[in-house]
This record gives sequence, C-alpha cells and structure tokens, in this order.
Amino acid sequence: MLIGKHCLSIAILLLLLAPAAWAVQPTFTAIDPPGVQRGAETELTLRGARLDDAQELMLYEPGVEVAGFEVVDASTVKVKLNVAAECRLGFHGARIRTETGITDLRLFAVGALPQVAETEPNNDFAAPQAVALDTTIYGVVQTEDVDHCVGGAKKGERSTAELEGLRLGNTCFDPYLAILNDKRFELSRSDDAALLRQDCLCSIIAPEDGKYIVQVRESAYGGDGNSKYRLHIGRFPRPTAVLPAGGKPGETLEVTWIGDAGGERKQQVTIPEVETDETDLFA
Repeated sequence: MLIGKHCLSIAILLLLLAPAAWAVQPTFTAIDPPGVQRGAETELTLRGARLDDAQELMLYEPGVEVAGFEVVDASTVKVKLNVAAECRLGFHGARIRTETGITDLRLFAVGALPQVAETEPNNDFAAPQAVALDTTIYGVVQTEDVDHCVGGAKKGERSTAELEGLRLGNTCFDPYLAILNDKRFELSRSDDAALLRQDCLCSIIAPEDGKYIVQVRESAYGGDGNSKYRLHIGRFPRPTAVLPAGGKPGETLEVTWIGDAGGERKQQVTIPEVETDETDLFA
C-alpha cells in the first residue's frame, strides 16, 4: 500500500512539472529553403519557438559543415552550410541545441542541381516562371494554388520533373505533377508514385522542339504554408527500379535500370564495403 501511494505521488509530481518543462522546450518547425546544393554554400533560415538561447545546429552525417550560426530572435535562427562535393545525396537530419534543450529532428535535402526560388505570380498557364533545365525550384503550394514553370526541350530529348514534398516531413502534403506542351495537352502526369510514397515524378521524351510546362499543385487543390516542395527539372534519367535489388558489401554488380522514359540501361555499380541496411543508388 505504501508503494502504491509513493508511485501515485511521483505521477502527480510529474504531471505538475510537465507544463513547466514544455514551457522551456525549444521547437524546430521549418527550414527555408528546405534543401541545399552539393558542393556549394547555402544560407538557411530555421524557424521555431524558444530559440533565443540557441547554441548550435546538430548534424548527424559527414559532408555538411556549419559555416555560420546567428540567432535572430526567439523564433528565427540563420545558418550557413558548406556542403562537400562528395556529400551523400538525399535527406539529412538536423536538430537545434539550445541552452535549455534540444529540438525534434527536421529533414533537409542535399541535391546535385543549382537552386532557384519559386517566383509568384505563376498561377497562369500562359505566364509560367521560366527556368533553365537541370535546376531545382523550391516553393510552396497554398490553398487552390497552381504553380507553373516552363523550360525548352528538343525533339528526342528527355525531360524529367520530380517533386519532393511529403518526403520533406513538414506536413501531410499530397502533391500532383504534370508536364504539358504549349498547347496545353498533358503529356505526363503523376499523383502518387509508388517509389516516392505520396510524392510524384513525370518523365517524357520530347516529341518535338518546343516549350514544355510543368504544373504543380496539391492533388485536391488544398495546401498551406507548410506545403513546401523541391521540384527538380532537367534532362536527367529517372528510372523507377533497379535489378538486382541488392548485393554484398564491396561487390561490383551490373545493374539494369528500368522504368525510365528513355528505356532500360545497364550500369556497373560497386556496393560500399561498409555494410549498411540500405545503399542509395542514383542513376
């Protein structure tokens, strides 16, 4: 009976102390832009709450170094990241450490292409944002927002668009993506790609020289300030699977990429010698 009373007293004490702990716990809600280019220095704005005593950005993998760290106010921290040319492509985790605590983990992407910001207004199909091929555009989809960007392609040239939205981990964002010609005929569209969870990708072989418009929206015309995306547009291949699906550490395999608009192709791939649960391959 004494043990029961003792446990009850501890439980009540913890309940009383919990609100005080939450009141000083820092939060980390957003990274702008949500990604960086490999081999470049990028300034990021980190947003959250109770960050006025922030002391460092904690990173978990090699290849990214903090070159600058500035506390702007309780809700904003600015950092400069130097990303090595050989840094692993894909998503990396980060937390903010303050004098009073450590935030939850947030993801940012490391990509191979130069970045540009989405520029509004770009809702009108007839007045899309012009972008160069082999570029990453970062932007946001608000409610009933439809973003358009345009690039050129020559006949027989591959044109690919892949979007990172849900994978950024900000919110339950369900994006929709399409590639259209300048006559507004839809050449490819994607809502949920099996390989990318609820994110999407489109890839075509241009049927003729001309301009091709990429359209981005939320699948049900929703969206909000957390529905951020990174849209990769270029001539890069985008297969959806690789065979065989694995190998031994240190082994060199001939793999076959399948599912690309340009057809199957083979490539020699060496599996890293250090064993991991998964090894990312990029075509």
